[in-house]
Amino acid sequence: MTISNSSRCNLPLILACLMLFLWSAASMAATPQNLTIVNQTGEDLLNIHLQKGKVTQFMRLDMTPGNSEEIENPGGTAELRLDTGLALWTFSRVPLGQAKSLTFGPQPDVLTVATGKGESLQFRARMRSLLPDENSGPVCALDQFRPGMRMKDVCALLDQSPPHDDNDAVLTSLGFAGMVWAARLLPGQVENGKPGIARTSGPDRLEHMELRRKLDAATLNKLLTTLYAQGYAPWQAELPGLDMNFVEMPKTDTAKHREILQQVLDYFMSAGQGEATIMLAPASMLPQLADADKPQSDVQLFTLTLRHSSKNLVVDVAAYQASEGGR
Repeated sequence: MTISNSSRCNLPLILACLMLFLWSAASMAATPQNLTIVNQTGEDLLNIHLQKGKVTQFMRLDMTPGNSEEIENPGGTAELRLDTGLALWTFSRVPLGQAKSLTFGPQPDVLTVATGKGESLQFRARMRSLLPDENSGPVCALDQFRPGMRMKDVCALLDQSPPHDDNDAVLTSLGFAGMVWAARLLPGQVENGKPGIARTSGPDRLEHMELRRKLDAATLNKLLTTLYAQGYAPWQAELPGLDMNFVEMPKTDTAKHREILQQVLDYFMSAGQGEATIMLAPASMLPQLADADKPQSDVQLFTLTLRHSSKNLVVDVAAYQASEGGR
């Protein structure tokens, strides 16, 4: 083959482009494009917070034990904070750019990183519990809060610098039903005093609260007893293979509803698997709640999630406005 003068002049440029292409291809091959996250812990993995220099990234997981999820690899080396709902686990200098998978557990503070080169690296977490120790009490009690109160008033009741999650929720501990709970106080946006309508100034008021503890029969019974004493009654329940709407049950009263619910919950707890959701509302308002999407008057609801896989009991406390179907 004969190389012309013009080709000779472009040869260094062609070689440089070829070298750049080969280097880029090698880099892409060395950095896995997808990242598998595996939950081998006994906890729910709610989200991951990544800090890479001045860059912050957030990934929502909502992953129960035994599950996995594939995401796009964000690359780089990062400090990784895992939120389990009951604790924050922080792992330092995790080489995400080399990682093919991140496996959390089975030990609660261990992260195993499998690289694209077949290596296995382990990291241990700094752990911060969101529940106080046995000799401590809650920061304050649930009855000091109500959905819709201003966030500045919420924070005035708490520690000077409580941690926040990546949804800007305040993480603290609250007392309720004679027990201490890991709590999230989630802000919402308001306009003209109406919650749930976005405005440019950012989150302003408390939208709803989430309480979390480990699930066992004694805790569940204590919680239900407290709610019943406050005038709440079962409204709806969803259990494996069974959906119930207590408003639609003919010729029954609140006492009978409690009895029916207790029977199915006893069976659910003894089965030791699956997930259940129970919604409770003020007993006096049950006749008005036939249309679940549009309550006829303002109402505060408690939604209980019972999850055997992580042994978690989650209580969502939310206020709904009349005829708006929203918080």
